[in-house]
Amino acid sequence: MSRKNGFSMLELVMVILIIAIIAATAMPRFMDNSKQAHASSIAATGGALASAVILLRGQWVSNGQLGEQDNVNGYGNSDIATTSQGWPSDAGRGSASNHSAMIEGDHRRCRRIWQGLLVKSAPSVVADETLKSDYLAVASSGSLCVYQYRSNKNHGEIIYNLSSGDVQTLLH
Repeated sequence: MSRKNGFSMLELVMVILIIAIIAATAMPRFMDNSKQAHASSIAATGGALASAVILLRGQWVSNGQLGEQDNVNGYGNSDIATTSQGWPSDAGRGSASNHSAMIEGDHRRCRRIWQGLLVKSAPSVVADETLKSDYLAVASSGSLCVYQYRSNKNHGEIIYNLSSGDVQTLLH
């Protein structure tokens, strides 16, 4: 008597069917984890930006400087400018810094603030929407810098208000 080794066609179909059912059940959970990971990334970045704004203002106060400053000594590269209230208003421009709390549509200025406040390993930001990055800096006609998250279809954004120093993280 000879025995056949191997699987029958029915056994193979059943194994494939079981794997397909498991994959169909697990896939939505993995997709949900991806959305949560993106949301966590946005929240963490917003928290980092809020902390950086407060730390810079704290350094401005501890330096005993009042009013607009071109460079706040003791924070980062000491190249961040402030408004008259001590909130970050520009970066990397020295005496050419803009101290106004009104951003007036200057996307590049929003990008400079982001890059001046956050460490070099922070998520990337651009002011030109044709370029690839993690965030797009968009300036309002008022005092808001809006950093739109671009790495996920369910966008979120971080909003920095130059007149109050307030940072909000919004998840859509």
